[in-house]
Amino acid sequence: MRLSGLTLETVYFEDYLSFLTEVLELELTELTDISMRLDLQGTWLEIKNVPTAPHTVASNVEFSLSATEFQDLVHKVSFFYYRKGPSRFLYLGAENSTCGVVDPDGRVWRFKNHEIKASLSPADSPSL
Repeated sequence: MRLSGLTLETVYFEDYLSFLTEVLELELTELTDISMRLDLQGTWLEIKNVPTAPHTVASNVEFSLSATEFQDLVHKVSFFYYRKGPSRFLYLGAENSTCGVVDPDGRVWRFKNHEIKASLSPADSPSL
C-alpha cells in the first residue's frame, strides 16, 4: 500500500503556501484561489482554503530525511523565522535527529533524520 495523496483544510491558506514552498521547497503543481497542490515525490499534498476553521482533531505529519536533507531543512526553518519573524507555524526546535513545527491548525509536522536511528547499534541504545 502506498499513500497516493493527502488533503488538508485550513483558513490559513497563504501561510501554508509560504511555509511549504519556501521552507520545505515543495514544488507547486497547481494553484487556485481555493486550493494548492504540491509534489511529494510520487504522491501529492493538497491544501484547501476553507471559509471557516474546520473542526478536526489535530494530527501528525511525519517525514523521513537523509542527514543532508535534515541539516538543510533545519537551516531553512531557522532562516524562515529569522527573515519573517513570528509565524503562525510554531517552531518546536530541532535536535540531532528530529525537528518539529506545529501548523496553524494544530497539526504537528515532524522531520526525522532516519540515518541517526539507523546508525544506532544496540550497544548505543540508552539503558533503562
